[in-house]
Amino acid sequence: MKLKTPPYLKKGDLVALVTPAGFIENDSSLILAEKLLKSWGLKAIRGKFVLEQDASFAGTDTQRLEDLQKALDNPKVKAIWAVRGGYGSMRILSQLNFNKFLKNPKWIIGFSDITALHNMLHNKGYKSIHGIMPINLKNDNKLIEKAVDSLYNALFGKDLEYIFPSSLKNRYGSAEAVVVGGNLSLLQSLLGTSSQIKTKNKILFIEEIGEELYRIDRLLHSLKLAGIFKDILGLIVGGFTDIKPDKHWKNQNYQDLVLHVVKEYDFPVIFNMPAGHIDENRALILGGEVVINVGEFVCCIRFQQ
Repeated sequence: MKLKTPPYLKKGDLVALVTPAGFIENDSSLILAEKLLKSWGLKAIRGKFVLEQDASFAGTDTQRLEDLQKALDNPKVKAIWAVRGGYGSMRILSQLNFNKFLKNPKWIIGFSDITALHNMLHNKGYKSIHGIMPINLKNDNKLIEKAVDSLYNALFGKDLEYIFPSSLKNRYGSAEAVVVGGNLSLLQSLLGTSSQIKTKNKILFIEEIGEELYRIDRLLHSLKLAGIFKDILGLIVGGFTDIKPDKHWKNQNYQDLVLHVVKEYDFPVIFNMPAGHIDENRALILGGEVVINVGEFVCCIRFQQ
């Protein structure tokens, strides 16, 4: 089943900035986001509670829900950009109402904890964008500029193709299918819920940050036991950053853990896709059709219009 594409943006469109998960300490990232959107010819609107804090959350569940729901319901809003990840989106998933969104679909943008929203949207039949968030914006950073440029291309319906060096750990081959996925911990946390990822005949993307190797191994095996890898046509592995040292696993690496868990399956595997918790966080249209080619020297990921 092809997922529906929200309208691509055009000059004058309105983008809502919301914080469905973790809090932000000040509005510096909001100011950078508003400046960037203005340079693209777009308008920005902040959620009412975008600067609130409750424990590690950007306000109470009720406040975060209200901001996100208003953005979903507002027909003038053409895209919703999560300001940061952290933790908290799962707490409000079951209370979201998508009735007005279905009449006026829009892009939802973010990564990390926003994986929860991506999965829910995909199960409802809509595409979304895994990409850089305002909290990650910085000036004079060439890698971040690449991430920003790719987000622009995704939002405005431009060509989206990534060519990068092949890893020695890659498994060669080609595949063409819808790509889904996101943060590994979130994908595992959503197993058994109505937002569990559906991967049959699709290409799966995963990324992670700040975990120990034994926890990564456990997350991967949890997905395997749930049948997540059983019928996929390809696997794209993005950034696995800030892996915590463990003296008992010092001779292991995350690539070998991934290859071990999928060793019985026959599909191409790409490592080092520049996406995830890294500066060069290239945008991915989750739910979009993609062609992957994994060769000895070069990998190519090309989204179909």
